[in-house]
Amino acid sequence: MDYNKWLKHTFSSGTSVGRDYVEFQKRMKSDLKKMALENKLELHSFSKNHYEFSAVLKDSKEDRFVYVSISDVRFFVNDWYKNVLIRTMKHDKDFTGGSNHFCCWKEVGITARQLIEFMKRKDNQEKKKEELELEI
Repeated sequence: MDYNKWLKHTFSSGTSVGRDYVEFQKRMKSDLKKMALENKLELHSFSKNHYEFSAVLKDSKEDRFVYVSISDVRFFVNDWYKNVLIRTMKHDKDFTGGSNHFCCWKEVGITARQLIEFMKRKDNQEKKKEELELEI
């Protein structure tokens, strides 16, 4: 995706989203799918909002989810690129999720993978701890 086209772009504004935002959102969704696939994830859901969007990425093999969200592109110039909210989810409807993390847009896929791997290790440690407690 050509990020330069959208960096510092002044988006339209109004009661319905403008053509510029519709094009931007379409390209971002496509880019997110690509980043997800590169990190062995899939785009589970994509929620179109008013000049912002959120998505859920899924690791089907591990049945783990990550929430991704960008701020309103009209009021937070370039925040969609440099300050993306990302956090783990217990399931695909867990919108309170884990701790908030932030990353650059082009790092969303790798950050999602890292969060999933961290949660997997954490869950394994907790499982081992429970097994040790049962032995005692």
